[in-house]
Parts: sequence; structure tokens; C-alpha cells
Amino acid sequence: MTIFEFGQARMTQLVPTSLAAETVQERRDLQRLLRSSLREILPDVLVIAEEFGDWEESRRRIDLLALDRQANLVVIELKRGDTGAHMELQAIRYAAMVSKMTFEEAANAFEHYLGPIGEGQAGAHARILEFLRWSEPQEDEFAQDVKIVLFSEDFSRELTSSILWLNEKGLEITCFRMSAYRHVDRLLVDFQKIIPLKEAEEYQIKVRNKQQVESLQRRDRVPWNGEFYANFGVSPSRSWSDARQYGFISAGGGEWFTRTLNLLGKGGRVWVNRPSIGYVGVCEVAGVPVVGSDFKVDTSSGTRPYYDVSEVSQYLKELQAEGATEEWFVPVRWIRTVDEDHAVRESGLFGNQNSVAKPTAGNWPTTVDRLKVAFDVTD
Repeated sequence: MTIFEFGQARMTQLVPTSLAAETVQERRDLQRLLRSSLREILPDVLVIAEEFGDWEESRRRIDLLALDRQANLVVIELKRGDTGAHMELQAIRYAAMVSKMTFEEAANAFEHYLGPIGEGQAGAHARILEFLRWSEPQEDEFAQDVKIVLFSEDFSRELTSSILWLNEKGLEITCFRMSAYRHVDRLLVDFQKIIPLKEAEEYQIKVRNKQQVESLQRRDRVPWNGEFYANFGVSPSRSWSDARQYGFISAGGGEWFTRTLNLLGKGGRVWVNRPSIGYVGVCEVAGVPVVGSDFKVDTSSGTRPYYDVSEVSQYLKELQAEGATEEWFVPVRWIRTVDEDHAVRESGLFGNQNSVAKPTAGNWPTTVDRLKVAFDVTD
């Protein structure tokens, strides 16, 4: 990076230098100055300890230990030099060492850190609670995660590759590159976040959260219990009152959505969910999937094409003209149904976007057990 100073007549390039060449010491200078101005770089952290090393059988010390607004611990390490060699390994060791820290231990460390100010333990408690916006300590919410922040004059490719890989695995490490410049009698230092890049940070967080959820779901698998799941989607071409009256479930929008209907075998029991509404019924499969234009239902005037009696006939016939997006129907015998106002919707119940599924997710058996009670179904 090239930095210039704007003058009246011309721009003057600042001369790159190094902290070592400027006789800046890691602890005496860099750590002290960074500690006093850290909130300018990391606005949502509170430093609670410096040179923290409150553990047995180790002389290692964390440069700065902090808290973030979510009550996570933050290990901050500084390295003067041009490679940041092995910083990530050292910081991971420190993170493991403090991972079991309690609120009281953090307050004691903060009390020691505030020693020269003389606020005592009560002051340490009060300042941490104020920072976290808590009215009282919440041990169950405290230090649920440990984050790492690294400051170095540069990071080798080997180091950045390791950090990016660790971040992908769920360990949150942030890296700041420090660049020093000399201008006349002034020493200037630029702090640039290089991992994660600001432009990609929100995306990376979303990707990491999605990967964590998927990883947990992959681990939390059980054998299929023989109970089917069906997603009766909300659509102008789909009527729940018709489905209850004429005995069917349906799906449409193309082969990707309708192909899972073929999982259903005659006699299979199906729990029917409406997205964002809840579970509305349970049924037994009475036949094979049928394309909408061929689907017939029993009425008071005999068997008739569903398209002729449906309350959404207009939409269905429009879809029929499009061919590939036509609705498909599976005849069923309802065991229990409810209207949408009485749908069963509880925290922790299984749900996904497939039209039909044979779930192996860990919460499917418990979902079925809860639905059996709700719909008064006994085996």
C-alpha cells in the first residue's frame, strides 16, 4: 500500500518503515498503545486483563484478554515482525486455556487489571455487567465461545491459509495487518483488517452458520421410523379446504417438486405440514400420484374431474396450459385434520421444503410423538 500526504502544491509519499526499525517494542510500546486505543479498532470489546496467565504449569501469557458484547471471550495477540509466525497456534492454546472461565473469574481478572484505578471487585462486576447490558451475572450465557484477534506487521501465506481453514471449521479468527510509515518526525501506523475482508464478512458469517447447521444435522441422524412427512405448500393453486373435503395432498411447480410424491406407498402414514402455518393433518396414502388433469374426486353428484369442482380451478387450468408446472395429486384417507387456525406449530418440530420426505433427522421421531398427542392418534 502506498500512502500520500496531500499538500498545497503536491502529494508527498510516506516512507514505509518497520516497528523494529523504529525501535518500537512489543510489550512496552505496541501493546500499551494498542490497549489504550483498542476501542477505536474493535469498538465492541472490553479489555479485562493484560499479560493474563492465571493457570498452573504454564508460563504463557495472553497479551490482552477481552470480552465482546455477546459475552464471548476474546484472545488478542500482537506480533512485531513480518510473518506472525505460529501466532494462530499460540492463540488457539490460549483460547483453550481460558475457554472454561466463569463470570467470577473474569471479574477477578478485571479487578486485578483495574488495580491502579482502585475500583475493587464491586467496580469490576459493575463495569462488566454494564458492558454486557446485564442486570446480574448469567453464568449459562457467559463465555460460550472464545474468539481470536491477531495483530501483526504481516502474515505469511502459510499462516493465512491456516487461519482461513480454521475459520471455515467454525473458529472465529480476525487478523489485522499493521503497516508503519515515517513522515518527518512522526510515526504513523495503519491497521487494516485482512481476515475476514469486510466486503465478504457478512457472506462468510452466513456461510459458516449454514455449514454449522448442516454439520449438526448430518451428525444428528437416526433410522427412518416409517412415518412420512409431506409439505402442503401455500399457493393460489392449492386449497387446504379442498384437500380435506376430497382427500388428497398435492405438489407442483415442476419435476423437482413433484418427484418425491413417488416415495409414498399405499397405506403409508403421512404427517402434513403447511410452511409458516404448522401441521394440519395426518392421513394414509390411498393411491398413486396422478397429474391434475386426470385427477378425479367423489362428489355428491358422482365422480368428477377435480379441475371442474375445485375452488381454485382457474389457477389449476392455467398451470395445465403450461405443462411442466401442472399440479400432481395423491389420494389419501384422512385420519385427522384441523383448519389452519388450529395448526400445530411448536418450537423444535421437524420441517423442510421437500414435498414428501422420509426424514432421518434426530427431531423427527420426537416430532411424530408430539403430533400423535396433538392429533389424538394411537398406534
